[in-house]
Amino acid sequence: MKTRSPQPLLTGLMWAQQGTTPGTPKLRHTCEQGDGVGPYGWEFHDGLSFGRQHIQDGALRLTTEFVKRPGGQHGGNWSWRVTVEPQASVQEIQPPSMAATMSSGPPTQDFPC
Repeated sequence: MKTRSPQPLLTGLMWAQQGTTPGTPKLRHTCEQGDGVGPYGWEFHDGLSFGRQHIQDGALRLTTEFVKRPGGQHGGNWSWRVTVEPQASVQEIQPPSMAATMSSGPPTQDFPC
C-alpha cells in the first residue's frame, strides 16, 4: 500500500497460515483475483492520511488500518494496525505468521512507486 503523496509511505504485509494444508504453508503478500483470497478491499480511505481495508483469507479476516497525525519535522507521524480475526472456532485455526514492511522517501529508479 502507498499513499498519494509526493514522498509516499510504502507498507506491505506478508502472512502464512500454519497447519491449513500438509507441506509448506503458502506465503501471501498480494491479493489477486483467482488466488483464493477474497473478498478484499478498502472499507474507507482518503488516499493520503487514513484508511481501513479487509482481506478474507479462508477462515481468517485480516484488517489493516493506517492513520497519519500531522506535525513534526517530517510531515507527521504514522500509525498502522493489523488485526486478525478467526472466522471459525479457535481450536480449528492456527494463528498466521506475519511480517510487515515499511519504507518512505522519494521514488528511485529501482523503486519508482
